[in-house]
Amino acid sequence: MSSDPTQQAGQSSTSSVESQQLEQARRQVNQLTEEIAQLAEADLQPPMFYSEFLQRVYFAMQGIAAAVWIKTPQGNLQLQCQINLREVGLDSTPEGKPMHDELLRQSALQAKWGIIRPHFSHNFGTGTEQIAGNPTDFVIVLVPILQEKQVIGLVEVWQQANRDANILQNLFQFLVRMTAFVSIFQRNYQLRTMLGQQEMWLKLEAFTRQIHGSLHVTEVAYLIANESRRLIEVDRISVATRAADKCAVTAISGADVVEKRSNLVQLMRDLFDAVVAWGERLVYTGTKDDALPPKVVAALDAYLQESNSKILVVMPLLEERDKEKKRPARSALMMECFEAKLPPEQLLARLDVVGRHAGPALYNAQEHHRIPMRFIWAPLAYLQDGMGGKAKAITALVATAVAILILAMVFFPFPLKMDANAQALPKDRVYVYTPIPGKVEEITAGLKSGSKVTKGQVLFVMFDLELAKQVTELQTEIAILDGKINIPAPREENPADPNKGETQRNIQEAKITRANKSELLKRMAARTNANLNRPGQFTITAPKTGIILSADFRENLLGKNVRPGEQLIRIGFTDPDNPKIGDWELELKIPQKHIGQVRRAFENLPAGEALDVDVLFLAEPTRSYRAKLTKDKIASQANSQKDENGEAEPMVIAWASIHPIQGDIDDDMLVPGRLLLSGSEMHTRIRCGNRAMGYSLFYGVWEFIYEKIVFPYGW
Repeated sequence: MSSDPTQQAGQSSTSSVESQQLEQARRQVNQLTEEIAQLAEADLQPPMFYSEFLQRVYFAMQGIAAAVWIKTPQGNLQLQCQINLREVGLDSTPEGKPMHDELLRQSALQAKWGIIRPHFSHNFGTGTEQIAGNPTDFVIVLVPILQEKQVIGLVEVWQQANRDANILQNLFQFLVRMTAFVSIFQRNYQLRTMLGQQEMWLKLEAFTRQIHGSLHVTEVAYLIANESRRLIEVDRISVATRAADKCAVTAISGADVVEKRSNLVQLMRDLFDAVVAWGERLVYTGTKDDALPPKVVAALDAYLQESNSKILVVMPLLEERDKEKKRPARSALMMECFEAKLPPEQLLARLDVVGRHAGPALYNAQEHHRIPMRFIWAPLAYLQDGMGGKAKAITALVATAVAILILAMVFFPFPLKMDANAQALPKDRVYVYTPIPGKVEEITAGLKSGSKVTKGQVLFVMFDLELAKQVTELQTEIAILDGKINIPAPREENPADPNKGETQRNIQEAKITRANKSELLKRMAARTNANLNRPGQFTITAPKTGIILSADFRENLLGKNVRPGEQLIRIGFTDPDNPKIGDWELELKIPQKHIGQVRRAFENLPAGEALDVDVLFLAEPTRSYRAKLTKDKIASQANSQKDENGEAEPMVIAWASIHPIQGDIDDDMLVPGRLLLSGSEMHTRIRCGNRAMGYSLFYGVWEFIYEKIVFPYGW
């Protein structure tokens, strides 16, 4: 009897302890449930939420392992968080993991859940690849995450196989309630994401509007740097633009001016150069990629020694319009984080979006900056808009330009210039002729154009058969007369001889005849420079000291028969070693069609005044000189000569002076002595006074129309 109260007391104590444990467990579960509910409403990133969620579920259910799977946008299940997943032995057999994956796939596909006992399997097809089941030694409590009756993920918890079925059923119900909080979190997260995206799109729209609102390169670069730093939520954004083969740091966020001589900016520029030349995006998150080019690695190391960046990204902004031309990017962005607030993947995604808008903005600004003479085109654009459109503006501008051109052609004075070819010649010059017909047998050796000759110098040796005959006859007659004169007188004369004194008379007559013949021979030799020792041969000598002006006389004369009046050679009388412009003049060949304009120009000048002549030597075609042409230096007849096309055209010869008279030619316009070469060709333009611009430029057209149309028809 005494033991009954003791036993009852023990049973009462045991049930009290169990009640306390159950109450404590219930409170813990309720607390975990409240914590999970709070997590579902909290603003957390999915990895953080799933980690906190799974830890609490795992603790509450006292599981062996646990995992959360979420569907990707492509419909595949992706592991978000796991606890002790390796301990359950999915990889212990080759078919274990595929069987488990198929179980997850079928559960998500058919929205089925439940408690899967150990080593359960079911074939959903005809092949072994569609066998789904639990290959482990543990019980799987599998519950889908539903949102609007659609499976968005799965939660599975492994339990000991020997646990009571009622407990497993209670755990299953608990997990179902917990997955509802996951659904709430996913809905809240998507809502926050949409709101964040909407806010981001609004910011991005404002950012895009700002950077595309200007075409000034520096202004656009600073807008991109400052606005994208706030948009991406990083510590620093830098913008570089490329000119030729070098990059220039154009803008740095938070800095009003880029100090290009600072060490940081110079290292930043080197890093931009290396990455742009490489052409790929550089991403540094604390470790360097071994596949980076050596130049990029060297520039990155040098920059990191100066900067404390934990995350660094350099992205070339390659514009679509440059891809076909395979050119390097014209600009680039550098993103730096000293203390990362967001995951690198999210920062890179935001940078990509910013880069897609910043690239065209910088490209357009650079293209606008390359336009030359923008200060002219901008007012024209405003004028075009004010005139009501492009077509009207072009029409008005063309009409205005034509009107201005016509007015200028009619009222604007312009020098009328007549073209004429010319050559430089000494003022004192003469042609050398032969006194009698003859054949040129010899030309003095070394004689050529420009050669210096002295007075009396033999130029040509000629022969004439008639001269030889005359000289021979005279010499023969003189010899005969000498014989008569030199006949010895007789010793005695007969006084009664009727021919007494005849001999003396004959001798006297012979002497007189001989003297006449000798004088005739002497005068013939003097007149022809005949060589009496070689009858028929005579020489042509220089009449005065000077230079040879003729060029091709040797080829044209040697061995040829010439007659008096035919020009043999031309000699100019000047000092070739010290030419003086006073000894030279220009021989102009004025076409007959121009001589009327030249003579008309003299009518508008005072008597004795000269016309200006512009001279361009072919030996120095980059400089023009000045000459003077007076009216009395124009020939009164035209001679037919060949023009530049080889056609015969009447030419009027004129002689222009290059020596200044009382300073009428400026010193800087005087012809230098080094250009005074005999026969040197040049182009000249005779200034015939001012006329209307249209006539001065197109007088030839007007004369052609008058000659071919007006005159023949008598208009």
